[in-house]
Amino acid sequence: MPEKLSFIFNSAQGMMLAANYLLDHMEDEEFKRNPVKYSFILTAAATLESMLNDGIVSWAHRKFPREDYKRHASAFLSINLRGKLDVIGYLISSGTHITDNTSQTYQDLSGLIKLRNEVAHSKDFFTEVDVEYTTDEDGNEGFIFPDEVAKKFANSPLIPSNEKYMETYKSLERLYNVLNHEVSHEKVDLFQAV
Repeated sequence: MPEKLSFIFNSAQGMMLAANYLLDHMEDEEFKRNPVKYSFILTAAATLESMLNDGIVSWAHRKFPREDYKRHASAFLSINLRGKLDVIGYLISSGTHITDNTSQTYQDLSGLIKLRNEVAHSKDFFTEVDVEYTTDEDGNEGFIFPDEVAKKFANSPLIPSNEKYMETYKSLERLYNVLNHEVSHEKVDLFQAV
């Protein structure tokens, strides 16, 4: 008589490899506003969502009868990405731990979500300002941005350093290892006992 086994397939592992590839090629571009960073942000955020979704579905599969687990998983899958990050600690630990929103890992992943939202859901409006035209010592003409426009450049998702992106990737790896049972949730700063 055949035995029933349950399998789940998701894209988190392949996307982790893609994020790692992009991280390795971030320095291929010589200018600060490197477009590879956009790809890294979107790929890393999709990786985060894929692994959190997998963690939620796996939790529901273990916790509820086979005919009910999809309904319960779907309730958690419908919350936003930061909400999934907030709830995953409680779910995977069966209520003994919560996600520690003061940890560096949480800050890195939360920052990634913010960057993803800025890139994927950009909603900037035109800003009308008075600009001052100037000439530098070589005779090149240009203009000086007012502070309100300069701040927009300073807040660009492309500004964080390559090292910051590496820290974000390492935080993704830590969560991936916990959700794939390679490391106990108790050993990662992302989770704290209740």
